[in-house]
Amino acid sequence: MRIKFVFWFLLWGGCWEVWGQADSVAILLQRVKNAPEDSVRLAWAERIPCCLEKTAFGELSAREAIPYLNYKKCVNADMELVSWVVPITVGQVYYNWFRSLGTGRTYRLKHVMVLRDRQPGWLYYDLVAFQHERQEYFVLLGWNRTRNTNQKIARIARFEPDGRITFDHRLMARGNSRSGSLSFEYALDGSMMLKQDKKGKRIIFDRLAPSETKYDGYFMFYGPDGSYDALVCEGGIWKYKENVK
Repeated sequence: MRIKFVFWFLLWGGCWEVWGQADSVAILLQRVKNAPEDSVRLAWAERIPCCLEKTAFGELSAREAIPYLNYKKCVNADMELVSWVVPITVGQVYYNWFRSLGTGRTYRLKHVMVLRDRQPGWLYYDLVAFQHERQEYFVLLGWNRTRNTNQKIARIARFEPDGRITFDHRLMARGNSRSGSLSFEYALDGSMMLKQDKKGKRIIFDRLAPSETKYDGYFMFYGPDGSYDALVCEGGIWKYKENVK
């Protein structure tokens, strides 16, 4: 009984002070990987934000990459993103953690992505800041996996002073059409480039097409066709540009 008590104290108690917080995150992620049951994996994963909040802003960028953890510091704003994924029996759980250096505020997004879920959650891996009408917004770049395909997204977000993250502000333009996000879907065994370029002024991505014309509209057969399109920030609006280099 005493051994069991010690185990649950470590699991549910605060982060370990005897280790550096970044090292604690690495240990937690390894235990997530090795845990035999969903409940234990998720219990370990839920301790990670506690450790992250005790790190200094930018600390994770100054050390070696932590396995199973994505870290990204925004290139043009004092905001950082940490994300990780926990596999579960029926799908995956996506965790996204953001911190603003200026306000010290943290933001958390968690989504249980069941493979049959028609409303995808996103594991965000990059972010780009921009100004629109004197307000700061971000483009978040994210990934998701369904039963048959991969998905990616570029999505407009705003980190509100009250701790909320609001999404899909209509600050993308393609011709006369305006939207708050741009999404992609392609083969499960494929890959697609969606990344920022030129210090946050451009987001460049592969153009997708079916492997054969008969598969038009069946995204499990889609992949890059060798050309590139982009979103370019002009006057606080991200404009769609075709055939860029």
